[in-house]
Amino acid sequence: MITRKYEFIDEAAADAAIDILRDEEGNLTENVVKLGYLVTTPATYDEEGNELTIVSEKYAVDVHWSNRPNQDWQQYLVWVTPMGIHSFGSSSSRDEYALAYCILYPNSTYCNPPDEEDTE
Repeated sequence: MITRKYEFIDEAAADAAIDILRDEEGNLTENVVKLGYLVTTPATYDEEGNELTIVSEKYAVDVHWSNRPNQDWQQYLVWVTPMGIHSFGSSSSRDEYALAYCILYPNSTYCNPPDEEDTE
């Protein structure tokens, strides 16, 4: 099983892509989690106590593919530092995502954390 993360221009675009993952009876053939518009900066508050939250302009969706990812979804694929705000329960799926991420981004601090001696 493979987990991948995707972003769409809005929920309607995500729903249209999700619809191609349905069988003849309308059931989803993959595990899909609609995350929505993710918060990109921690909430702050104005002087009246109103929450000031900045969210992404993209609509996020995670898919846990039973085989290979659907090629029609390739255009929406994004790579976030493993695992982002959501992950599926399988440790093998999380490990596969982390390995794929490090192959694509071998110089990231996630893949090459500083030595403890360097942080002291």
